[in-house]
Parts: sequence; structure tokens; C-alpha cells
Amino acid sequence: MSMKKTRATLILAALWLTVALVLPAFAAADSSTVIRLSPSVTPEPEVADPFVLSPVEAQPTEAPAALPTFPPQDFSDKNYALPIDFTNPVTPKSSNFISEDVYRDETLQVNISTGRKDGCTYWVADIVVSDPSQLRTLSAGGFDSSSQMDAIRLCKRSQAVLAINGDFFASSERRGKGFIIRQGEMFRNNLDTAGRWDSKMMDVLLIDEDGDFHVLFHPEKDTIYNTVDGKRILNAFSFGPVLVHEGQVVKDYAGSDRWIDMSTDGDRQRICLCQVDTLHYMVICCAGPSNGNSGMSLPKFAQLAVEQGVKTAYNLDGGDSTILFFNGNRINGRNVSMRKLQDIIYFASAEAD
Repeated sequence: MSMKKTRATLILAALWLTVALVLPAFAAADSSTVIRLSPSVTPEPEVADPFVLSPVEAQPTEAPAALPTFPPQDFSDKNYALPIDFTNPVTPKSSNFISEDVYRDETLQVNISTGRKDGCTYWVADIVVSDPSQLRTLSAGGFDSSSQMDAIRLCKRSQAVLAINGDFFASSERRGKGFIIRQGEMFRNNLDTAGRWDSKMMDVLLIDEDGDFHVLFHPEKDTIYNTVDGKRILNAFSFGPVLVHEGQVVKDYAGSDRWIDMSTDGDRQRICLCQVDTLHYMVICCAGPSNGNSGMSLPKFAQLAVEQGVKTAYNLDGGDSTILFFNGNRINGRNVSMRKLQDIIYFASAEAD
């Protein structure tokens, strides 16, 4: 055999040997194995679409985080005149409505006056009760729902002597936040943590077991407990702002640190719940900018409240939610538009039959 043929034979044998060794290795590999080459250029990092909410952010509300220090409240030791629940109390006697603006019985007195200030009509209801249980709350479909109802119908259902709109507790604007207690029962304990983008809390009004008012200026998460000044809480509202505190006008509610725009400098229809003294309350509301009325800004409305001699004045949902209901009628502009309500605050008679 020549030298060339020998060399060719060796090369061919080497090729067959290589094939024989490599093919079994590929055959033994898992058919699902994918071999990826490293890119020569590092890919750009993914950027989240600013208009798409993450699964966490997309939730309509956050589940209330109950404080372990808030046990169920029992008020049986108080011997209240009316039960601390959502049952209908005593039906007021028609004979106790002495006139279109006066009610009197042995447990409740209401006097309503009207006036005009800065081109706007306003109403003041002066209310004295004999028992803290006579200041009550009621909702359209339960405080664990967002149901709404015709305002007059809801007020009549309560059998109230006088009723006003509440804080629209389940408003979508507050994203499930707030501190809500009604008739001694906790329904929401979901304040936020300072510094978060949505942590600009609304002021909170606490009404204790003796019917006294306590205000908290945009409280933070885990700062409210089962008592206030050593007293159990009967009702708590999340809205505001506080207009009058300790008899002085509050001036720092400009809106930059609140969730909801209260139209601080705008002339609007407004309403507030006030305490004058022990078991002595007031409701003040003003007409909106129509029918010859200018409406009132928050500073003007706060000044009107302090002029009535109140210790505390707490702003509630205004605009078309505003209702001052007395003796079966809405007395703050009967022909003005009215939206459906989620809840009301009302004063009930405790007079025995």
C-alpha cells in the first residue's frame, strides 16, 4: 500500500471514530433540552407600563387590618335609654312638633333657626338630648355594604326627629380607607401609614360613650384604639375637615394634605355636626350657589360655626349630599337636587309611650 492511501485510510477512520463518539451523547440528551447562546448585546430591562396597575394596586380596596387591642364592645353597663344597635327607636309623637321649627318632649329638644350671611342662607339646629344613645347612625344597606337609598326615605326609616347626611363611608374615593365605628360596632379600621402616596388621611371624629366629641387630625395607621380618653367609642366618622376645635376656628385645612378635594375656597353647599356642651349639639348647614344664594367657602363656613358658640365643628359630606331633615321634610331647600345617601346621623326620641 502506498503512503498516500495509508494516510487517507487513517483520516477516514478518525472521522468515523468522532461520529461514533459524539452521536450517542446527543441521542442520550433530553429532547426538551434547549441550548441558548448568550446574546452579544445585553437586552434593555423591562419598563412597567405606567398606565397599568400591578395586581396589588389594582385591588379596589385593602382588607381592613383589625387592631388586636379592639375587642367587641359591651355597653350594657351604661343602661342607655335606647339600644346600641340599628333597630328603630321610639316613633316621635306628632304633637311634640310644636311648630315647623320646634320639637319638644321629655328627652329631646330641637330648635331650628335660619339666617343669612355673606349672601347665603343658612340653618342652625340646636339639639339637646337626655341620653347619649339618642345620637344614632343608620345606613341604607348595612355598614358592610355600599348600598344607597333615597335620602328622604332613609331619614323616614330611622324614625328620626332630626337627621342629616353622614360621611358617605363607602365612597370609592377613599379606596377602602378610614376608621368607621357605628353604634359601637367596628366596620373599618384601615388607616394608612405616613409617607405613602395615598396616606393623606381625612380627619376623624370620635363620639364616646358619654356622647362627647374627640377629633383627630388625619390620624395614621394603628393610632386609634378601643377607647379615647379612657372612654369607649360609640361612633367614628372619617371625613372632615375639623372646622372648629376647642372653640377656635381651624385654619390649616387647605386641602394639600387631604385625600378628597373639599373645595376649600369654593362656594359650596355645606353641613357640619357640632358639640356645644354635654349632650348639647348643633347642626349647621348653608345653601349652595343657586336660587339667590352664594354658597360658602370652608373658611366662611367655619366662621359661621364658631359664631354659634360651638366647641367642636366637624364637616360632613356636602354638595348634593346635604340634607337637614326635620318633621318628615328636607328643610334646606326642598326643590334643590339631592343625591342618594349611604348613611345618616340622626337624633331620636327616647320618650316612653
